Amino acid sequence: MSARTHLGEAAVSLGLLAIGAFVLIDTGSIPAAQTYSGVGPRFFPYLVGVGLAVCGALLAWRALAGGWRAMPPDEGVHDRPDWRAFALVSAGVVVQMLAIGHAGFIIAGALLFVLVARGFGSRRLILDGVIGVVLVSVAYLVFTRLLALSLPAGWLSFL
Repeated sequence: MSARTHLGEAAVSLGLLAIGAFVLIDTGSIPAAQTYSGVGPRFFPYLVGVGLAVCGALLAWRALAGGWRAMPPDEGVHDRPDWRAFALVSAGVVVQMLAIGHAGFIIAGALLFVLVARGFGSRRLILDGVIGVVLVSVAYLVFTRLLALSLPAGWLSFL
């Protein structure tokens, strides 16, 4: 490691690589029964493991090259955490967990999207709601129709 290597990023990259390797190795122990949709139970764990390993490798490469900087060091640096954003994103996760059983996947997911967008600074609640409903509806249809998985429909059980 050179003097320019960022040790924190290098440590995180090694952690991601280790977790990715663990997921990939452990996924091999899942029985490989094929479903009628053609996607077996190993597909998504392999996808996650590869994603973790790729992110870990990219972060390691950038750490060895001097660190990952999106902007110069003095621009945009905040000494204090944004507690409002943290609270909005956390509230989104809690609301989604509480609402998914009754309201269903689409409504709960759209609420999560709106609160997270607001936490990231968006002020367009209606547009965020529309985008959230569209994205979550597509995910719902892919999982329920193409992958034949069961997600709670809730108030939209007519879909």
